[in-house]
Amino acid sequence: MAGFLLFDLYGTLVDPLAIAAELNVLGVDGSEVARLWRLKQLEYSFRLTVMGQYQDFRQVTSRALAFALASAGVSADGGQLQQILAGYDRLPAFADAEPALQALADAGCEMAVLSNGTPGMIRSCLASSGLDDYLSPQVSVDPVGAFKPAAAVYRYAAERLGRPAGQIRLVSANAFDSAGGAAAGMRTAWVNRSGAPFDTIGQQPDITVPALDRLPEALSGSAPAG
Repeated sequence: MAGFLLFDLYGTLVDPLAIAAELNVLGVDGSEVARLWRLKQLEYSFRLTVMGQYQDFRQVTSRALAFALASAGVSADGGQLQQILAGYDRLPAFADAEPALQALADAGCEMAVLSNGTPGMIRSCLASSGLDDYLSPQVSVDPVGAFKPAAAVYRYAAERLGRPAGQIRLVSANAFDSAGGAAAGMRTAWVNRSGAPFDTIGQQPDITVPALDRLPEALSGSAPAG
């Protein structure tokens, strides 16, 4: 099973919707605001990449939060906003993440992370969640000046890792990310925790698992494990 695995961070290893707990103090439905925040965060990243007007992920995350709060009719002072944004540096790991990474490490897999986050965001989030010991290097899109699923992002990651894209398996719970990695020549494993259908545009994942801790078993046979 030994191989090189490249993990997505947000939505795959850590849960961005857990930020709802930080939002409840504003007297709103934290879950709904967190959902809109995440959707707008991704939309902004796609839009900026297409427009060729890169802003780093911390800026994108801040502006998406402002939109989500405005949509909920909520105003927050600067201190509250900074406190909420700081929660992105300590998002909790999904329950299936650490057991999966431990099993994969025991099986001899090399593992790294590729994220839209800035280097500081990635470093803080992995340290806070306790996953940093498993994942090195930690690759940010920042030097590319574009976000996933831009092909240049995956090409850059392959260069950083010093190996052809075809020797890397991208592991992501985000369908757009899996499709982007496949288009760039990477093998893929999709973590489909919600049981949703895969996107109808883009290459289907090589492996599909319902939880991250099912990945080691699926890789041992290199077959779908839905």
